[in-house]
Amino acid sequence: MDEHFTITLARGVQILQAFSSEKPTLTNGELVTLTGMDKATVSRLAFTLIELGYLRREGLRGGYSLDTGVLTLGYPLLASMHIRQVARPWMHNLSEHMDGTVSLCVRDRSSIIYLDSVRKIDSNTPSVDIGSSLPLLASAAGRAWLCSVSEAQRTAALNQIRLQTPAVFEANQKEIEKTKSQMQRHGFSINRGAHDARRVAVAVPMCKLLHGELIVFNCSLLADESLRLAKAREAGYALRDMVRHIEVAIGMRTLDNE
Repeated sequence: MDEHFTITLARGVQILQAFSSEKPTLTNGELVTLTGMDKATVSRLAFTLIELGYLRREGLRGGYSLDTGVLTLGYPLLASMHIRQVARPWMHNLSEHMDGTVSLCVRDRSSIIYLDSVRKIDSNTPSVDIGSSLPLLASAAGRAWLCSVSEAQRTAALNQIRLQTPAVFEANQKEIEKTKSQMQRHGFSINRGAHDARRVAVAVPMCKLLHGELIVFNCSLLADESLRLAKAREAGYALRDMVRHIEVAIGMRTLDNE
């Protein structure tokens, strides 16, 4: 391990990362199980995180949950991403047109993270909260990312997934070649019903990195099985056009190569 790596700091971050929308409150014992740390270490780090405003106690025996201090960590990043403000009008128009949810995503290790999301107010499509994540290898946006980066980046990411979540890797590794073909033929990836049998999702990456990150736009909607592929292609081409307009708006591409 690199001599500059601080284990105590890493363990504190690991505790914060153990919480999720499915598990917003965790007991000391659950944190021990999820992190692999001993009880004393978890208790000591949790106390420190409470003092810093990143965790709070839910009663004497109710466990821990994230506190508002964690918002101060993410807000500067979100606020500095001008792409969100530029893209929102187009995202809103597409969500209205397709009656779906349109999202802006980036990769975080073995996951794809939603940094912004727009959906039609009266849509039946499930909403996606900012900060939500899906497995990189099992989502339309994640697969689009994997098929758009360099071979070295893709190999490194897949190796990480194979080691950390072997079940996800085994269940989805064959989808990469399918996604490559989709991206080459149509310019977007398709994921049909991986997380919800009624749902289809398409994704389009931007043509270049933005501030060192490959931004991926995603559109998910509900569709009857008989119409799912047709709806996916309609949404995919519309999403691809949307991304091109955004790239022109921020100067990433010119009208000549649109």
